[in-house]
Amino acid sequence: MKIVSLLPSATEIVCSLGLADQLVGVSHECDYPAEVLQLPHLTRSAIPKGLESREIDVMVRDQLADDMSLYHLNIELLQDLQPDLIVTQTLCNVCAVAESDVTVALDAIPFTP
Repeated sequence: MKIVSLLPSATEIVCSLGLADQLVGVSHECDYPAEVLQLPHLTRSAIPKGLESREIDVMVRDQLADDMSLYHLNIELLQDLQPDLIVTQTLCNVCAVAESDVTVALDAIPFTP
C-alpha cells in the first residue's frame, strides 16, 4: 500500500503504526520521524518565507477572506505517486491543505488501478 500524509501528526501516527516504509509522500511540514525527511513534499505554503508577523497575519486573513487556501498541493506529483491512501484532515484550513483542495485534485487526476 502506498500512503501519502498531508498532516504532520498523521505522518507521525502512520510511522508509529510501523507503516513508515509505505509512506511515499508527505506535506512540506512533515519533519518527524527522521526517515520522512527524504520523502517527496506534496505541499508548499502560499505564504512566502521571510515575512514579519504582521505581514503573515495580513496575508493569512486575506487568503481566508477570499476563500483561498494557505497551501498549494502538487497535483502532478500526487498523480505520479498514485497513493492508495491519502491521510489529511478537515478540521482547520490554516493547519493543513483544505479538504476541498484535495477533493478537487483527486477529481482532476485520472488514477489507474
